[in-house]
Amino acid sequence: MFDLQATLRWVTGVIKTPQETAKAYREADPSWSTTFVQLPLPLLVVAGLLGWMVSSVTGSLLGAGFGAALVGIVGGLVWTFVLAFIFDLMAGFFDGEKNFNRAYGLVGLVTVISAIGSVLGAVAWVGWLLSLAAMVYAIYLAYQFVPIFLSVPEDNRFKHIVSCIVLSIVASFVVFGIVGSVMGGMALSRSGVFDADDEVVVSQEADASDSGSLSGMFGGLERQAKLAEQAAADRYDPPSDGELDESQVERYVSVLRKTAALRDRLQKKYEKMDEGEAGLGDLLGGVGDFARIGTAEQEVVKTGGGNWAEHQWVREQLEVARVQQDTSDAVKHNYALFLKYQEEIESLE
Repeated sequence: MFDLQATLRWVTGVIKTPQETAKAYREADPSWSTTFVQLPLPLLVVAGLLGWMVSSVTGSLLGAGFGAALVGIVGGLVWTFVLAFIFDLMAGFFDGEKNFNRAYGLVGLVTVISAIGSVLGAVAWVGWLLSLAAMVYAIYLAYQFVPIFLSVPEDNRFKHIVSCIVLSIVASFVVFGIVGSVMGGMALSRSGVFDADDEVVVSQEADASDSGSLSGMFGGLERQAKLAEQAAADRYDPPSDGELDESQVERYVSVLRKTAALRDRLQKKYEKMDEGEAGLGDLLGGVGDFARIGTAEQEVVKTGGGNWAEHQWVREQLEVARVQQDTSDAVKHNYALFLKYQEEIESLE
C-alpha cells in the first residue's frame, strides 16, 4: 500500500544523506513490489506530469506533448525493472549476492534522482546540461549503493558497475524502442534512470571533468561500433582447395598475441582502480575500455588493416583441422600447420 510519509522520508534521505539512507533501506529489506509502489511509481508519474507542465510553460524543446510524457512515464517504469535485472544478474558474475528485491531497492533509490531531474530537464536551454549532470550523479550513487544492496566485493565493484552501464546502454535502445512503438511511436521525453537524454539533477559531483569523461565513454563506444561496422563489411573468398597458407596462420597467431597484450593492459587498468576508490572520471571513462575487452581481437585485426572475414575463416579451418586431423588432404595440410603453432595458439586462446 502507498505510504506518502514513507515516500517523502526516503526521497529526503537520498537527497540529504544518500549513504545512510541506502543502509537504512537495505535494513528495511522491502520486496520489489513495495519499492515499486513507494518510489518509482509515484515519483515517475508525478515527475512526468510536472516535467510536461514545465516544458509547456518554458517552451522547452523537450516538451513534445502529453502523449510523449505518458510514453516517458511508462518507459521509465519498465526501465526500472530492466535495470534491476541487470544489476542482479551481474552481481552473480562478480561474486556478489543475487537478490532481485534488493537490486530493485537500489534502483528505486536512484530513481529519486531521475525523477527530480526529469522535471528540471524540462527547462528550456539548460535542460540538456542538467540531464548530463543527472546521469553522472545517478551512476555515482549506484556505484556507492552496490556493496550495500548486493554485497559485491570491493575488488569487483568497479567492474560490476561498468558492465551494468554497458548492458543498460544496449538495453535502453530495445526497451524504449518497444515502449515507443507500442504506444504509438511517440518520442520519449523523460524517464529512464540511466538514459543519457533523460536524467537530470544538479550535483557537486558533475563538473567539467565528468563531461570530458562522458565524451570519452561514448567516444570509446562509438569507436568500437565503427570498427564492428567495418568488420561486418569485410568479405573473403577462400581458396577452392580449402588449404591455409602459412602466412595466414602466422598473422592469426600474431593477432592472438596482440589481443592478449591489449586485454592484459586493459585488465590492469581495472585492477588499479579496484585497489582504491575509483572516481567518477574513472568510472565513466572505463566504460569504453570495458567494451574494448570484449572486442579486442576484432580491434587488433581492423586497426592493423586486416580482413575480419579472412581471420574468422582461418580460425574455423584451424579448429576443423584440430578436431578432424586427417579426413581430407586439406585438413591434413591445415593440421600440420596447426601442430607447428599449437603451443602458442593454445596458450593464447
